[in-house]
Amino acid sequence: MRVPEATSPDCKCSEGAITVEHVLMKCSKWSAEREELITPLHTTSVKEVLTSKAGGRAAIKMIQRTKILEQFKAMVEQEEGRTTKDREEEEEGSEEEIE
Repeated sequence: MRVPEATSPDCKCSEGAITVEHVLMKCSKWSAEREELITPLHTTSVKEVLTSKAGGRAAIKMIQRTKILEQFKAMVEQEEGRTTKDREEEEEGSEEEIE
């Protein structure tokens, strides 16, 4: 199972293709996140991780922390016809709501 490609199928760690298994189970770039979230599941099987409730939650948290899907944000926005200015205005509005 491959992660959708933006520019290259290779992971930035230069250790393999950027696949779900690579990111969750092998990539050296994300070893700290893996140690905290995936290792406690006591499995080295990406299938076991993704088919269990605890594993699914851990995988989602790991993907959020790695921000690996951020690279696809610009592609989605382009398809939706959004501009960088639109995104910046939305982010400013979000910051104002928090304060």
